[in-house]
Amino acid sequence: MNTNEMVQIALDLAELDGLPMDSAISVEGENITRVLAGIDMGAAELALARQLGYDCVARHHNMVPRLGRLGELVAHDHYEKMVQNGVPVNVAQKVMAHRVEEVQMMFHATNLDGAPSVARLLKMPYVGLHTPADLLGERTVEAKVAEAFAGKENPTLQDLMDRFMTIREYAEAPVGQQPVIWVGSPESYAGRTVVHFAGGLGAELDELKAYIDAGVGTFVTMAEDEKTIKALREDNRCNLIALGHMSSDSIGMNLILDAWEARGLKIDRIGGLV
Repeated sequence: MNTNEMVQIALDLAELDGLPMDSAISVEGENITRVLAGIDMGAAELALARQLGYDCVARHHNMVPRLGRLGELVAHDHYEKMVQNGVPVNVAQKVMAHRVEEVQMMFHATNLDGAPSVARLLKMPYVGLHTPADLLGERTVEAKVAEAFAGKENPTLQDLMDRFMTIREYAEAPVGQQPVIWVGSPESYAGRTVVHFAGGLGAELDELKAYIDAGVGTFVTMAEDEKTIKALREDNRCNLIALGHMSSDSIGMNLILDAWEARGLKIDRIGGLV
């Protein structure tokens, strides 16, 4: 198998027509049989893969030069998700207006070609799949939310948590990184629930408040920062469940890796994959 075929499998699974700008084939390769895969796979892991005889390195967090334009993906995808969940188009447009420049500033001074340059030097095929994996993870969790609402008219956060813990990656998450309710309590009614994994970066506080104004009651995220959690607690209108970053990333990546294995590739998982 070659890197283009590997990436196409991921795109097909995620129902994407093209490679998002937060994903890339940094070094192409042919006749790939053994892949070393992980969440974060940099220069050290590339060297290890070469030393141990792997044909390709695959990672989820993908630092590549094209991330300098990630703000365009964030602004577009977050806007679309807000509108799909009832936020008026005029509000969504204004809330997202600053994100393109903000994300550009975030990456402006970042070395985005560090690991890819090492991969080129080693002639090690190197692929990164961020949004495709995030979409797969998001849809997996959304299916569990749908199960909870199908089984009960007004499910609580505990009802959601019970469903989430049937996902292997959450059940086997490292100690201290298991799913947690950061805003609300187990007895809190979930109300309209939004799962927010994909979109390049997480939603900011002004986005979350726009969702709340549109009637969203619970956010399900990979992780959330302390300031946002504190602000949402003080606002006292919503709930927030953080499922864990590494385990959430692992769901989609494992689905992609499983599909590669079904096509005959030998995969070894390291680098934070649960």
